[in-house]
Amino acid sequence: MKQNIVFLSCLLLFCWATTSTTTTNANASEQRDSMTETLFEQANILHTQGEVQQAIEQYLRIIKEHGVSASLLYNLANSYAAAGEVGLAVLNYERARHLAPGDADIQGNLEQVRKDAGLYRDDQVLYKRLAALLGADQWLLIAGCAFFCLGGSALLANFFKGKGQRNLHWFMIGSSAVCLLTLPPALLRYQDWKIGVVIAEDVHLLLSPFADSAVAGDIKAGRLIQPKGVHNEYVLVKTETGKSGWLAKKDFSLVTDNPGITPSF
Repeated sequence: MKQNIVFLSCLLLFCWATTSTTTTNANASEQRDSMTETLFEQANILHTQGEVQQAIEQYLRIIKEHGVSASLLYNLANSYAAAGEVGLAVLNYERARHLAPGDADIQGNLEQVRKDAGLYRDDQVLYKRLAALLGADQWLLIAGCAFFCLGGSALLANFFKGKGQRNLHWFMIGSSAVCLLTLPPALLRYQDWKIGVVIAEDVHLLLSPFADSAVAGDIKAGRLIQPKGVHNEYVLVKTETGKSGWLAKKDFSLVTDNPGITPSF
């Protein structure tokens, strides 16, 4: 009898402690969310009042302490654009675009900043514009669902005959088509994660990875580049216009690098 009482007492104490911890964690999470929202609103007000440098500092503080979101990166990019820092504006628009593919506001502001800075590009081909409507994970999710439907309908076709079997065959054909159509844009979108953005002003592409190297050509802040190789403090890059050359690591940042974090190269 005494053992049962002790067991029940321990069980009740454990349940109380678990509930108390859960409640405490939930309250702490709510407080963090509330604090983040307050800081975000303060930064937005600073931007609206024209205090863009203070707004940038506030957005970066939120990112450092609470992480990133598409809306946060979008507003940070807007502040950089207002401050005339084209490279950092394009970089953060690109990061926001990867978190929220197909967002018209992000895409529109990105294109406007690029246009104003003279970063003209030829119109993208149709398949690239279609691929940009969704993120790589979203395209893969659709392909995975279609593949699951294909496998399921193939199994069910063994148990049906006549009209039912014919309908399943058509369903299998449709599922196969969806798989074939969604895998290429998924791969294309994953390749986009390898791009970087030039963030420094008045930099040059070099013919070799040395500070005293001859210049291969100028490159504007905000221009997209794709790393190809690394040598000490320099990276061999290919620009979106097709030029190649060496660029100092400090002069660009990858889209996949977190704001405020040391670059991968």
